[in-house]
This record gives sequence, C-alpha cells and structure tokens, in this order.
Amino acid sequence: MEPKVLVDYELAVAREGYIVRALLKLEGKVPATDHHVPLNLSLVLDRSGSMGGEKLERAKEAAAFLARRVRPDDRLSVVAYDDAVTTVSLPVSGTAGVDLQQLIAGIHPGGSTNLSGGWLRGHELTEKGRGGSDDGAMHRVLLLTDGLANVGITDAPRLVALCRAAAAKGVSTSTIGFGEDYDEELLKAMADAGGGNTYYIERPDQAPGVFEEEIEGLLTLSAQNVVVHVKAAEAVELIAVHNRYPSSSTDGTVRVEMGDLYAREPKSLLLEFFVPGLTQGDVQIAMVTVTATVLTEGAGVELREVRMPITSSLDAQGKAEPEVRTEMLVQEVARAREEALKLRERGDYHGAGMVLEHAAHSMAHASVDDEELREQMGDLRVLASKMQQGDFNDADAKYSAQRAYNARRGKKLYEEKLRRPK
Repeated sequence: MEPKVLVDYELAVAREGYIVRALLKLEGKVPATDHHVPLNLSLVLDRSGSMGGEKLERAKEAAAFLARRVRPDDRLSVVAYDDAVTTVSLPVSGTAGVDLQQLIAGIHPGGSTNLSGGWLRGHELTEKGRGGSDDGAMHRVLLLTDGLANVGITDAPRLVALCRAAAAKGVSTSTIGFGEDYDEELLKAMADAGGGNTYYIERPDQAPGVFEEEIEGLLTLSAQNVVVHVKAAEAVELIAVHNRYPSSSTDGTVRVEMGDLYAREPKSLLLEFFVPGLTQGDVQIAMVTVTATVLTEGAGVELREVRMPITSSLDAQGKAEPEVRTEMLVQEVARAREEALKLRERGDYHGAGMVLEHAAHSMAHASVDDEELREQMGDLRVLASKMQQGDFNDADAKYSAQRAYNARRGKKLYEEKLRRPK
C-alpha cells in the first residue's frame, strides 16, 4: 500500500480564506511471490421466471467463466434460487471446474424471487468452505438478481443487517443487478454493508465482463479493510468528502471505510477544506491516517498504519493540480447524475434534464482536457435530451445511478464495460 497526496488550492469566493482540495491516492501491489490469497466464493444466481431466456443463459455463461477462472486452491459453491433455493454445488476446489460447469448448465428458470433464501444459503456454503477461523482466504458471496425480493425476508433493513453481520465475521457480499426491474438501492446497501461491490448488467452480453471485473479484482488483492481517518487542523474546516464510502464522524475526526484495495485498481479520496484568513506560507491543513491489513511476502498479512500530514504553501495566486481538477469534475458529474435522478423521482423531468445539460456545459468550458471527461460530457447530453423529451426510462436511471456510483468509488475499469455504445 503506497499512499500519496496531491494538493490544489485557490482563494475562496464567499469567505476570506482558501479552498484547499487534497486528493489521497492509494496504490496496492501484489507481493512478488508464488503465494496468493485463496478465494472462497459462493455464487448465488436468481433463476426466477423473469430471468428466463437470454438473461439466464448469459448469467450461466458468466458463472461458467468464474468456474474456469478460479485456481486449484480456491473454493467455489453455487446456489440457484426462485421461490425455492437449490444448492447446485457444495464448495469444491478449482480443480472441479469442468464438473461445476456442467452443473451450472443444468440451471433452469422457475418462479418468484426468494433473494434472502438465496443469500442465506450462499453465506452458509461460504462458511462451510472456510478452512478455519483464520485460514487467510477471501470469503465472499456474489449475489445476482433481476427482480425484487418478494419471498422470504423482504424487509430491506433486515437484509442489509444480515450482510453487515456476515462482513463483521469475515464474509463479504458483492451484488449484481440484471435488467431494469431490480431494487438498486437495496443491492447497493447490501454491498456497502457487506464490504463488497455492486454492479449493473444492462445488456445480457455484459454479464461475463461484470464477473470478470469482480474476479480479476479479487485475484489482485493487495490490502483489506482500508480505513482513512481525517482530522482537520485547528481552525480548518473539512467541507466535503467527495467520494462516497461508508463514513462516520467522532470528535472532529471523519472515518472513511474504503474496503479492499486491488493492485489493478488504485483508490482515491478527494477531500475539500476551508482555511480561514489570507496568511501566506506553509500551512498545516489536516492529518490523514490510513490503516489496512496488507498482504506481505510469504502469504502473510500485517496491520499497517501510515500517518500523512497534509500541508501546503498558500498564496493568493493559487495552485492548480491537473489530476485534482480532473477528479473534481468527475465528482461533479456524479453529483449531477444523482441530483437529476432525485428530480426525476419527483416528476420534474425538465429540471433533471437541465441539471445534466448544465453539468455537460460546465465540462465543455473546463480547462481540463481528458478523454474520459469528453465521454462523460457526451453521455450527459444524451441523457439530458432523453429527460427533456420524456424518454428517460428505468434502464436509463439504473445506468446513470451505476455510473455515479462508479465515479464515487473510482471504479474506472468497470466504467469501460458499462458505457453504452455510441
């Protein structure tokens, strides 16, 4: 785990002082050794009637990819559920991939959606696959659904609480929503509480790419349970934590839970402060403390803590840091997507379209030239037009919500798989 901080600042407009933005970047690396963290995964597939046809076939293809991708010392179990729950396979090692693929091929669509029953069985099998209380493995339930929980436990807070309790005991949860009818807020909350990721499959052909994204991340695990504590210096105000991770505040210190760190995908945290007064020269802005369980050589783990003071030499001319400015624009786009979706829920399609169009206009006039931002700008304008014409549907809403989530969590690699073709 290699943290560093980039600082950008300018004079504030409404108050006397400076706006300081600090971008904390965390990069992980896989230990240079043949040892690796074994995976213990349970794949939980929705086979309800609405999954019939191409959706289920592509989901099965993706599941078969997962069975082929796991290594000999990994363990994988598979559950299928509709109104009933079926154990397709108990936990088996990666050497059983061919047999497992045949079992997956035999999954057929059924009736309703007993999401809780599927997750509970997946959790049970993940526990069964554990080699002991501290086997050094990554334990995760991968839950896929295309609908609403309408059998078994259907109360969202209870489902989220189950994921949180499992995460506290070392079993995380990632969720995958398929199509336009699933409950994205529930799946996002389950993944947040469960310490995993959430994904959206808009088109059936995206299913293998989503499974690939999850498994490739797990295979490059560098550190777990990354937590950042931010404490502003005296008289300095922490205005915003722009990225959206589970967070809390106690006695002036903000705690941000950033989850796991993968070598293939760095994590960033954009912080914004207000420093009062016009004092020039070196100024203490904040103290950032990063803790994580880091993988070490020889398949070991080590709890590490890194303390990083954020300081900057302030003056009236300001300092523009291109990477910080780019990240700020990415976060502003995410905020516009979220605001537009809230306006749409209230029936204000025109206002929602104006928010998206304004964000695209701001990006067009920004001094940052970035291919990713140009793509975002074009996407915003397409969605703004659909909003104003009344053509913005539930699939558009889930797509836009997922893109906002990706920006908030820095999931750039998944962004490439999610983007709609031009």
